[in-house]
Amino acid sequence: MFEEFYKRYPRKVAKKDAEKAWKKLSPENRQLAIKAIDLHIQYWELQNTDRAYIPYPASWLNGYRFEDEITLEAPKEKEIPWTSTEELTIKKGKEIGLNPYAGESLWEYRQRISGALRSKTTNSMA
Repeated sequence: MFEEFYKRYPRKVAKKDAEKAWKKLSPENRQLAIKAIDLHIQYWELQNTDRAYIPYPASWLNGYRFEDEITLEAPKEKEIPWTSTEELTIKKGKEIGLNPYAGESLWEYRQRISGALRSKTTNSMA
């Protein structure tokens, strides 16, 4: 059974240490480890975990990581600020009902949008 576990584990390091940790587990915990490894692999893949950050197999076993609660959710994408591109700036302006003036620079348009957003925040707090 250890060979099955080790074959599936994505980080092949310190095999002897992993085998020692395996032998310390009860038969029930060995079964749990075998069942849990696929879920952990899915989690690491979903999170794009660099192989260097996947625990050594011995550490994973000794730490009873097979008992960890795992939630398979893709990481949330970071929101790109509306000021980062011209396209996003124009989109934000349209959202709040502001179109650029003829001849207005992008910097000036962003300043108007920022002012309008500050006004909305101030008015909603009053």
